[in-house]
Amino acid sequence: MKISKIYSNKNFKNIEFNEKFNAIVASKQSIEKKDTHGLGKSTLIRIIDFLLISSYNKNTDKLLGNNLFIGQEFYIELKLNNGKYLVIKRSINSATKIFFKLNDYKLDSFKLNINWDEELTFKKARAKLDEYLDFNVLPNWDYRKAITYFLRSQQDFLDVFKLNKFKGKHKDWKPLVFDILGFNGTLILDKLEIEEEIDNLKKKTQTLRLEAQIDTSEKDRLVGLLEIKKIELSEIKNQIDKFNFFKEDIQTNKHLVEEIDSKLQAFNTDRYRISYEINKIESSLSEINDDVDDQEINSLFDDVNLYYPNQLKKEYSDLINFQKSLTTERKVYLSETLFLLKLDYTKLNKNIKEIEFQKSDLLSLLTEKDSYFKFKEYQKKTIGIEVEIERIKIKLETIDSTLILENDIKDKREIINDKISELKESLTERKHSNINKVFNSIIKEILDTNALISLKLNNQGNIEFNADYLNKVDLINTSESQGTTYKKLLCVAFDLSLLVSYSDKSFYKFVYHDGVLEGLDDRIKIRYIKLIKEFCEEYDLQYIVTLIDSDLPKDMSNLIENKDICLRLNDKDNSGKLFLNSF
Repeated sequence: MKISKIYSNKNFKNIEFNEKFNAIVASKQSIEKKDTHGLGKSTLIRIIDFLLISSYNKNTDKLLGNNLFIGQEFYIELKLNNGKYLVIKRSINSATKIFFKLNDYKLDSFKLNINWDEELTFKKARAKLDEYLDFNVLPNWDYRKAITYFLRSQQDFLDVFKLNKFKGKHKDWKPLVFDILGFNGTLILDKLEIEEEIDNLKKKTQTLRLEAQIDTSEKDRLVGLLEIKKIELSEIKNQIDKFNFFKEDIQTNKHLVEEIDSKLQAFNTDRYRISYEINKIESSLSEINDDVDDQEINSLFDDVNLYYPNQLKKEYSDLINFQKSLTTERKVYLSETLFLLKLDYTKLNKNIKEIEFQKSDLLSLLTEKDSYFKFKEYQKKTIGIEVEIERIKIKLETIDSTLILENDIKDKREIINDKISELKESLTERKHSNINKVFNSIIKEILDTNALISLKLNNQGNIEFNADYLNKVDLINTSESQGTTYKKLLCVAFDLSLLVSYSDKSFYKFVYHDGVLEGLDDRIKIRYIKLIKEFCEEYDLQYIVTLIDSDLPKDMSNLIENKDICLRLNDKDNSGKLFLNSF
């Protein structure tokens, strides 16, 4: 796939690319002390990426999120590997709607009014473009995964393999690189994913250990302790079962208070009343005197020398007889009443004794201190032991869960060891040999030194990728790879070696390198440009390089001809800038 055109409906310097070599040249024409940044030679990468359906968020996109682009529609024409041309339209206002038009021929202009074949949403559009591109390289990845190797911005020259966008985990880029070098990236991906699973399992076991405060080596001790606690609980429950009265305590207490105490109170009240009446009657009976002595009366009268007439005696005698009659009747009544009261008193005493005996028995049952307190203590122990048993059971369950997780970890580690063995075996096949040869030939031609792409397993069994310059005499690492400028050339050589190696496949046929000539010696620049042009012709590749006109070799300024330049930019005014505006 190559880029044929990029254009827009407004505020954009439309570009038609050459099929082979392309240069985007920025020149300084303003007399003001400004650099050439902001002209658009680097930001064009973002437009290409956007049109190849990258993600887009207005709030986070530093370039396209600018209000300047409201209403902007971008178009790209791609030359597919089957010879057909695909036009894609994507607007800033509706970035999730992508339009496609497939043509048998190249557009003869920057055409806006197109009868589109399809209008698709974001995900469907990506899938559709993947289908149109029909790459037969990297079948396990969609076209987006490898695109950054062929759209190298300044930030992507810091590392040959790990690009700026690969800021996540190793699995986000290492399997891809392994694949693109000709190996089976699934080996790395599987290993890394299993390692992630192990990490997650470790976190779970750690959480279980902390929450339950367990040590899996203590399982046997806990099982033994559980058995002891169960025996202890059984013994205590047997002791509690002997306290069968306790179930009746509440009812007994109610019966005692409501019935026995009430009866006892009533009986005592009656007994007190009867006792009082008995005492009163007995006192009354003791005071009754029904004997009257006539001689004593006569003697009394004689002593006082008073006459005691017979008639008076008779009347007095009648009175005495009447009194005796009343006294006798009262005495009989009181005696009978006394007899009955004493019977009631005796009966009450008997009832009271029976009730007090009953109360005593019940109180003895309820207030037996030793038994009651023992029961309460046993009850507390039962609760405590049951809680302890439950705690031990939870610990044992947690230990079992932890052991299952640890066994799972062990099994997965064995799988990882197998994967490491497979990786070791795979490295011996040196499937990247052809790419490595092309890589070295590029560096050799440009710098007259050797370079090597090497792969190795580190101590953790993970693949490490390395690209270094080598001393041409003893092949030891030199310090050249430490320089930013020479690091760029390693990146360039890697990208080109991929395009050359897969030039006979359906894959990317273009690469965009931003500012790669900056800081290079003129002799290196000349060798570099010549080699690139040769590669473009020999392998039918499209190369796009951005540069400042001052970066052109002074002794060979015509190295890049006018026909090679697809876009000229300058800082004279806004008309010389890619977006015809300043930011």
